[in-house]
Amino acid sequence: MTSESESSVAELTPNPFPSNPQYVTPLENNLLTITGHKFNGSNYNQWSHSVMIFICGKGKEDYITGTVVPSEESSARYRTWKAENHMVMSWLLNSMTIEMGEIFMYYQTAKETWDATRETYSNKDNTSAIFEIRGILHDLREGEMTIRDYFNALTRYWQQLNMLEDIKWHCPEDTQQYKKILEKERIYKFLLGLNKELDEVRGRILSIKPLPSVREVFSKVRREESRRKVMLGLGTTTLTSTKSSALAANRGQNFSNIQERRNNKPWCEHCRRTGHQRFMLETTWETS
Repeated sequence: MTSESESSVAELTPNPFPSNPQYVTPLENNLLTITGHKFNGSNYNQWSHSVMIFICGKGKEDYITGTVVPSEESSARYRTWKAENHMVMSWLLNSMTIEMGEIFMYYQTAKETWDATRETYSNKDNTSAIFEIRGILHDLREGEMTIRDYFNALTRYWQQLNMLEDIKWHCPEDTQQYKKILEKERIYKFLLGLNKELDEVRGRILSIKPLPSVREVFSKVRREESRRKVMLGLGTTTLTSTKSSALAANRGQNFSNIQERRNNKPWCEHCRRTGHQRFMLETTWETS
């Protein structure tokens, strides 16, 4: 009985396209989470970019660009097109919040769904978004952050600018030259935002000719941060030890001074106390 059940399951989920490495079984399709950026109406750029990465990775981008068109319903290929079109549509809808999914779930093709989201929520004029990001970058400093968190924050906003400022260059040489200029500007921004205690490593990096890449600069600064943490920890221990030694020395010196003052005082052999001598008491008694 068990073998019959297993054979039935195997027959239900075969790969009908063994030559297609991007084929996704129905079970895999149901379990897929294609992006952590759930589309909520205010994050179109992040959502669309991450979704496109996933769909291109599965080789199904033709369904949202419209390159693949449906065949006649009587054609054998129509069933394949319909299945894959609905699969891509399910990816799109599952990557949205419930509220947004209800708005776009009634379109007939993945391309219609994709175009509708772009036309409704894409900001073709990115001026305000670019201005906001540049303002954030202008004010961003290391402050209380670690070097890693500071660099990651910069990188996140730089990548958003890369997407919003998608410049189309006609000359490949201009493209490479612009990338070099942009890389240098980002190195300056990263170094300018560092705290004062990292002035030394900042100066060493700026003296390197030519400047390393921004990632190499980050690596150098991060190593310096780690070194300073280790040295500062050792310095604190040494300082504490030095203070303890000094305190012990002071206590010893104070005790010696007390002993010295006691030794300089008169000592009475009769009552075994300082401050007077026996002959002084005898003289006093005789006088009285």
